[in-house]
Parts: sequence; C-alpha cells; structure tokens
Amino acid sequence: MKLTSKLKTFFSKYRTWFIGVLVIALAIAGYAYYKSQSNKLLDVASYNEFKDSINELEDSEAGGFTSQEELRDFIKSWADAHSLEYKEDKAGNIIFDKEAVKRKKNSTPTLVAVSMNYQTATSNASLLASAASIALSDVDSSRHTVVFFNDEQNLGNCYKSLNKKYLKGKPKVIYMDQGSSFYLSTNSFREVFSEVTVPAKREESTLDTAVKVKITGIDSGEIGPGISKQPDPISAVSSLLTRLKSKSAICRLADISVETNGNMYPTGIEATFTMNSYAVSSFTGYIDKRIKAWDKSYGDDHENLQYTYEVIDDPEAMPKTVYTAETTDALTSVLYTAQTGTYRYGKGDSIPEGKEVDDLYGINCTTGISASDKAIKINFITQGYNEMFTNRILNDNKASAELYDCKYDITNTIDEFVNERDSLSRTFETTYKKVNSKITPLSSLELISDNYFTPCSLLAAKNVNADIIHLRINPANAANIANTVLCYMKAKGNTSIFS
Repeated sequence: MKLTSKLKTFFSKYRTWFIGVLVIALAIAGYAYYKSQSNKLLDVASYNEFKDSINELEDSEAGGFTSQEELRDFIKSWADAHSLEYKEDKAGNIIFDKEAVKRKKNSTPTLVAVSMNYQTATSNASLLASAASIALSDVDSSRHTVVFFNDEQNLGNCYKSLNKKYLKGKPKVIYMDQGSSFYLSTNSFREVFSEVTVPAKREESTLDTAVKVKITGIDSGEIGPGISKQPDPISAVSSLLTRLKSKSAICRLADISVETNGNMYPTGIEATFTMNSYAVSSFTGYIDKRIKAWDKSYGDDHENLQYTYEVIDDPEAMPKTVYTAETTDALTSVLYTAQTGTYRYGKGDSIPEGKEVDDLYGINCTTGISASDKAIKINFITQGYNEMFTNRILNDNKASAELYDCKYDITNTIDEFVNERDSLSRTFETTYKKVNSKITPLSSLELISDNYFTPCSLLAAKNVNADIIHLRINPANAANIANTVLCYMKAKGNTSIFS
C-alpha cells in the first residue's frame, strides 16, 4: 500500500512531464510513418485494376481492342467510374487537367504524355495503367496534366493539334512509352518521309500462267530499332521479284498492293506475277520454302499471319495487262537496293559522344507501295540520329532511285529532339533514387539517347521553353515509374521529404 501511494505521488508530480514525453513519442512515430508513406503515392490497386482490365480483354474472344473508338471509350468509361473529370478535344485526345493546390500555384506545371493506339494497347497495358494512375491521383502538386494522345497509326497529328494552353510558360513534360528497355532520354531521332516514283507502262499479257501471292494478318507496330524482328511483306515480295530476275525467268508484274498502316509497319501485301508455265514449279517451290521460314520466324508472335499463293492457269482468269519488262525490272531493282533495315556506326565515322562502333544511328522502312497505270510509288520512313546521319540513308535511297531513272522526293521532315536543359532530367533521376531506395532495390535510371523517333519532337515544337524528357519503361517497373512521377510532382526537387 505504501508503494502504491508513493507511485501515485510520483506520477502525479511528473504527470505533465510524462504527457509531454508521450506526445513527442507519438509525434515522432507519426512523422516516421508519414515519411515511410510519403514516397508511396501510387494507388497500386487502381493501377492493377486498369492493367488487368486490358489484359482480360486481350485474353477474350475479341483478342484486344478492335478500334480506336473502343479504346477511347474504355478510358472514358474508366474515368467516369472514378468520377474523374476529363476533356476530349477535336483530335480525340483525352485530357485530365488538375489545377495547382493553392500554395503551389506559382510552381512550374507538369504534363505527362502517352500515345493511345488500339493496335498496341494490349502490349502497352502497363504503360496506359501508369498514365491512368497518375491522372487518378490527388497528389499535392502544381498544375498537372495527363494526356492520352489519340495516335492511331502513329500519325502524330494528335500532338500537333494539342491546345497550347496545356504547354504554356515553362512546363515540365514527361513523355512515356513502353519497351523491353528502361532509361531516361533527352535526345531522339529525326524522321523523314520520302517516296520513289517508278515510271510505269502497261502492255497486253502474253504469258500463260500467273501466281498470286498474298500475305495478311501481320501485327503492326511503331517503327523502331526492333525492325529486323518485324515481318516485312514488301521485302518478301521483293525477294520473289529478285529470285525471278536472278533465274532469268521471263516475268511480268501484273499488280501489287500493300496494306499500309500509316506511320507504322505495313500489315500485308498482295502481288500477281505472270510467267510461262515451265517456270511455275521452280517459283512455287521457292515460295514454299519462304512460307516455312516465315512461319518459323514469325508464327508464334503473329497468330493471324497467313502467307499463301494461288496458281492461275485459266486463260479467262489471267490478268489482261501487265507492267512492262522495264517497269518490272526497275521496281525490282529499287526495292532490292533501298531496303528496309538499320544502319550502324563504323570505325571511320564521327561517332557522337556516348555512342560506339556498331551502335544504331538510323532506320529505313518501306511503308507502302501504290501502283497505277502510269506510276508506282514506293513510300519510305527514315529515322536518324541527326541530319548528317539521316542524309546518309536518304542519299542511298536517292541513288537507288536515280540509278534506274526513277524520281526521288522528300515529302516531310521532323527534326530530331534535343533537350539541352538538365533541370527536369537531374531532378527526376534524383527523385527516382530517393523514392525507390525506400521501396525495393531497382536498377539505376540511366541517361541514354533514343535510337528511334519519338513524339518529343512534336511536343518541343509546341513550346520551345518546355523542359522535356522521355521515359522508356517496361512492365517490370511501370508501377514504380508511375509512383516516381507522382513523387516528382509532389516534391519538385525537394527530395528531403523522402529522406
């Protein structure tokens, strides 16, 4: 009893002190909890919900989105379900724009950009989920805007039409796309559109057999460094023309049409070759070998791919007219010399800083062929590190055209993207290190120059004062990058809040 009395007296005497200590302890614990959570701004459940919804659609009977409108409706329905305000502009861009919190009204705004393309949406599910999660967040920041650019066929017009009010002042712009790599870039390739015009003449067909070749069902994609892994239907037909020429077979091209896909890889081709019947067996035997090779190389990744041919020997079904030998030969030669493929630095080149021998400096892609009675036009998209290296490829195309008396024209040029500012890139890299060191060990965020064209060039053209970076992400780190973007918007360089 005496001990209890003494304890009561002791606690009574020092009650205020104990309360003070308790308050401080709770404050420290609360602050520690806040600090542990302040770098976890991403709503992971919402991220997974969005991503899983796209993956489920891919696994459904539809096999993914069937139109650009369907993809836009999917994103808008998701926004409506979360009571998230958005605008859809005349170009079909879906824009989530949130005003700054009061105390950050004078801070620089941030714009996050992703391309929205129904043909690549299922493979880019993690990317789209990242952008959606950023748009959904109520992060305490300056004005921030997330734009899903309506970039069907990778034409880029949606970027050009964006209202400049979303890029006014000196904004920070983060463009994100998805691939197998992971890095940050402030440089990407220029892009040039050109065409070769082959003068054409037609004549009555005198040959007795035709072989119609058809390739369909190729899954398209954006032109980039993985071009060698993409089925190229134009090169496939080019190899058939070259085969006939090398065998000195009498052959005429009757028709050719390409399933073009805007500024993306072509998805198919159909061509009819006429010849004498004695040459058919050798030619179809070669096609059979090419079909097997295509199935082995591309069958697993392109489930709908079909490479077929049909022999036509019915006189009534034969083409009545064909292109002349001169036209057929010129087309064969141009397609053979101005090939789709990549270009790499050699030992004697003036190699840019950070690049090495055998690194990629350019891409050349044949994207379409349109044939009429008087001309056959071959379309190219060429990408290169800068004007000098891009011109190397263009000059090769031009030389191949002029060698066979064909016309060569450049129809459009988009300059390479170069951001010499380092504020955003340095701050984002620091944020990434601070934030992710508290979550899980991750690979370092390297600063690398892109080896393909990105819409950063189009965004830079909207505002020369914009500080723009490109984030190449992959499914493994997409959620972490989305979280880092949110942390960047919250901290804007004050990374001490994540310490």
